Amino acid sequence: MVHSRGWPTTEEDGCTFCEKLVTPRQRDLVLDNPIHNRMEYLGSAHNLGLMTWRCLAKGVGMKRQLTAILSGDGFHRPTSSQAADRRRDPMRPKRLRCLYLACALVIILPTLAAGQSTSTSMPRIGVLAWAPCEEYWLVDISSPFMRGLGELGYKPGETVTIECRSAGRRYEGLAAAAADLARLPLDVVVGDSEPVAHALREATATIPIVAVISGDPVGGGLARSLAKPGGNLTGVTYYATELTAKRLELLKELLPDVTTVGVLANPNVSYMPFEEDTKRAAGRLGITTRIHQVNEPADLKSAFSRMKAEGAQAVFILPDLMFASEASRIADLALEHGLPTMAWGGWFTETGCLMAYSSDYGTMTHRLAFYVDRILKGAKPGDLPIEQAATFSLSINLKTAAALGVEVPQSILMLADKVIE
Repeated sequence: MVHSRGWPTTEEDGCTFCEKLVTPRQRDLVLDNPIHNRMEYLGSAHNLGLMTWRCLAKGVGMKRQLTAILSGDGFHRPTSSQAADRRRDPMRPKRLRCLYLACALVIILPTLAAGQSTSTSMPRIGVLAWAPCEEYWLVDISSPFMRGLGELGYKPGETVTIECRSAGRRYEGLAAAAADLARLPLDVVVGDSEPVAHALREATATIPIVAVISGDPVGGGLARSLAKPGGNLTGVTYYATELTAKRLELLKELLPDVTTVGVLANPNVSYMPFEEDTKRAAGRLGITTRIHQVNEPADLKSAFSRMKAEGAQAVFILPDLMFASEASRIADLALEHGLPTMAWGGWFTETGCLMAYSSDYGTMTHRLAFYVDRILKGAKPGDLPIEQAATFSLSINLKTAAALGVEVPQSILMLADKVIE
């Protein structure tokens, strides 16, 4: 029989209920493993202890005995006849197992909660990387994100543990890497792109996620609103419908006679709004766009050849992880085909593309450290507003402009935040 509040009311039901609360792994973890291996299960084990205590107190009737044992007062020794009756009781082994477990939990957990210092007591931060972890910029010790953690008092390996998993520069690798992270006892997981955010949301609904979101967080289903995202995700977004239009306007200002633009897009991220934003903005500016879908680095060369054959006068590069990692190759192909480029990240101009306009990724990933700190201190991600980037920068490569025979007007130079000579 079970009480209306969910607790058993008979001794037999109480012990059975107690055993169902505890998986074999959890029981072994509490009773057999060293203390330092129990730390990462403290939260779940604590709840387990409370439930077991209540179960024993209400269902098995051992509250006074347990309290006496734990307080050191002892308890009344049974008479010989009472002891004999208990030894014959078929429920005795189950009661003893419940008693041992409850004692172990109640004795051990307060000690752990008091703050015993062990290696696994450090917060654990997961990172889902597009590139191999050993070369991924987000986990580099000098990266803006890691610098931000340092400014907040976190030292990787000393006060915080970083767990990185890589997609291997493959979109199909994101789900597996995210699932691998979701199986770890992490306190928070971090990503620097919207595809990464989507993969993490698919993998876990409980681990807090902090990410840079390139598209619309609300329209993309990642948040209920920017002010109160709800769920387990928050972070920074730089999306605005006007951003794509601004890039095209700058390209038009640089090349006043441009009428046809080839667009590099990746079908793996077709759920993001950039293609439609580009078409609308181009229509208002009197520019014809020809969108070329490319999802493999090997197909970039043929895409540039087609754009040149179709009469494209410039190339407009839409946000995409594969394009970002192939920035140097894109720059070389653009020069080879004599095509000016407008991209969405400053690293494109550093590798030889002509122009780029975007919010600064370094600033945004540095800000992610603030969110991680808030979550590690108890804040819920769903209560932390998603911030919108407020500043954007234009970078231009004058060396590339000279190689393409493009004269950069003074109005563009005055707007540029970074000029590569």
